[in-house]
Amino acid sequence: MKKGMSFTIGQGSRHKPFFLSILSLGLTLALSLFLLPQTAMAEGPQVDEAQTYQIIDQDGHVLAEKNPDQRMDPASITKVMTAMVALDQGKDLDQTYTLKQLPYQADAQIAGIKEGDTLTLRQIMMVMLVYSANDAADNAAIATVGSTDEFVKKMNEKAQEIGMTNTHFMNTHGLMAEGHYSTAADLTKMAKYALEHYPFIAQAVRTSSYTVTIGGVERTYYSTDKLMATYDGLVGIKTGAVESGCAFLGASMRSGVRLYSAVLGCKTNAGRFGDTAKLMDWSYANAYTRSSFTKKQLPIRVANWALGFGPKVVIYSNIDSTGLVYPGENIQYSVSIPSTDLLVDLGGGYGTAVWSQGKHKVCYQTYGASKQLAYVPNVSIFALPLFA
Repeated sequence: MKKGMSFTIGQGSRHKPFFLSILSLGLTLALSLFLLPQTAMAEGPQVDEAQTYQIIDQDGHVLAEKNPDQRMDPASITKVMTAMVALDQGKDLDQTYTLKQLPYQADAQIAGIKEGDTLTLRQIMMVMLVYSANDAADNAAIATVGSTDEFVKKMNEKAQEIGMTNTHFMNTHGLMAEGHYSTAADLTKMAKYALEHYPFIAQAVRTSSYTVTIGGVERTYYSTDKLMATYDGLVGIKTGAVESGCAFLGASMRSGVRLYSAVLGCKTNAGRFGDTAKLMDWSYANAYTRSSFTKKQLPIRVANWALGFGPKVVIYSNIDSTGLVYPGENIQYSVSIPSTDLLVDLGGGYGTAVWSQGKHKVCYQTYGASKQLAYVPNVSIFALPLFA
């Protein structure tokens, strides 16, 4: 078995202990042969515009970064924190609120909320996260806490709580203000926390458009995240743009691997999306190794046939199984499979196995019984020289 990797068989109420047959021993040996050797990580990703960036995976491994602690304007990425704090207040999302019309600079992104308009908190939050409306952000704060000033205090408290030690907020929406800043390292941490702990946010940031009636007029608000339509596996999360540059906080999922990225200080809207795609492509291709775990039709056990005492049923892997492996970390192996005295029907299902690294499920396999009988002698594996 490869140095630095271990395989353990899960022992739980659903993981029945069993003795390995010679064939399943062969499978274990095969695993060490099929796992590809780790290679040195390729030269880092080449981005075009980002002044600072970081990309991490679901276990917090830093895959690539540039000036990750440089303070920059987070712009409308701020609204992810606004959403978390609003949800933390525990208000009924379907309660209706009377909204306020607030002043903003001429080029600010707003939903067009007028004084006295009414929306539910759910609708306010969706307009804020999908369309990045600044007036929706302020109204979410007022609806849940009572004032934007008190709400911003809670935003800074929340940032400290989740380890964003190089971040400070001055408003709910992200328009430029002295003392309003964050870093790529803090923002990837926030993205990971938000998507793992807030299902509402995880759903909202994957929504391409949202239709709601405001002031008696039905309006459709389209997502500012243009990468969703073009990048395979993208799952959000938030755009940002201010005078100092464009930004994007991204998340994607491929082959069971989830990545979180932040690019800040890009010159153009297109540049923030292009740099994000380059970071993610590079990480999937270079930070992980694709390894093989089982081969289709590779026998793992000989089982007793349900309708007779002589012939046997051979248990196979149903498919070729591969997964993305992070270099140098142990792989845990758990199996849910019947005890050896189970009588098996031809062609039936037999069990499952899962390989994982941290929160990342590397590989999943199902096992099935052969459709034809095999004539295999009954030999105790413990009588063989291997176990002498």
